[in-house]
Amino acid sequence: MSIETLTVFPMIHSITIDKENDLVTEITQDINDAAGIKANLLEAVATVKMYQKIDFYPLAPPTFLEDVMGNFAQMGMSKHLTISDNTYHDIFGYPGCTRVWELPLSLRDQVEAALVGYKVNYDTETWDILEVTPLED
Repeated sequence: MSIETLTVFPMIHSITIDKENDLVTEITQDINDAAGIKANLLEAVATVKMYQKIDFYPLAPPTFLEDVMGNFAQMGMSKHLTISDNTYHDIFGYPGCTRVWELPLSLRDQVEAALVGYKVNYDTETWDILEVTPLED
């Protein structure tokens, strides 16, 4: 058994902004607790293993980081990757912006600072998710 530790940040669902005062007043991430992180990772692992069974990866075997984290998990491996995500977000109070990276730098910095992250320990050989704990501030 070889254990590795990752830091992950769930993707952003919605942001509320007070445009007059240049403040992010609320941020909601897609997953809100350690149990949700573990469930999402277990689902992503199962999906990759199912695709592997049907020979979806003919040239090279799948990897945890690229295939599980990069393609199926609903989280980024850094705050920067999470705010750079290209999916649409519900951004209230700042018309015209549908993605975090479209916001002015001062607001992006506030969103990045507000993200909640988790530490994930997993077995690099079996891809078992061993432990998920919230990061300390």
